[in-house]
Amino acid sequence: MNLGEYQHCVCRKMGNTQAHCLGEYTLGEQGKQVRLTPKTGERGVAIVLDGCVLRDNQPKCDGLFLWQGNQRHAAVLVELKGAGDIPHAFEQLAYVKRHRAEYRQLVACLEEEARGRVEEKAVVVTNGLLPKPEQERLENHHGIRVMAVIHCEASSPIPEIRDYL
Repeated sequence: MNLGEYQHCVCRKMGNTQAHCLGEYTLGEQGKQVRLTPKTGERGVAIVLDGCVLRDNQPKCDGLFLWQGNQRHAAVLVELKGAGDIPHAFEQLAYVKRHRAEYRQLVACLEEEARGRVEEKAVVVTNGLLPKPEQERLENHHGIRVMAVIHCEASSPIPEIRDYL
């Protein structure tokens, strides 16, 4: 997938220079990890937003998966959060989706490459728990739908985003 000026922010199998890259299709930070593994005939990339694509002091989230399936395509924003800071994740995801031209540019790259509509989604990966009513309250407050709040501990298996698409 050609991402132009942001190609250096894509995670690779080996030789990653971005701290959030834990492999070609895995993003992680402080024990919280998530991956999106393409199946045969699909394409995907993990992109580091925080500190690579987005390098200023404005709100940002940690990463982005771009996934090109056979019939469907998705851009999945990812925020990796500690248990005590989950509400802030919703604010960060909403800000990136609404106000970050760089995010729009990356989604446009996928739309061009996939020649079709791209579903825009968001996930929070946390070692904390968030009751469903609180998730809905945060979604309504920040005006963003979060596909999943995924629980992940350092010792648990790495969650697969494909399970939520």
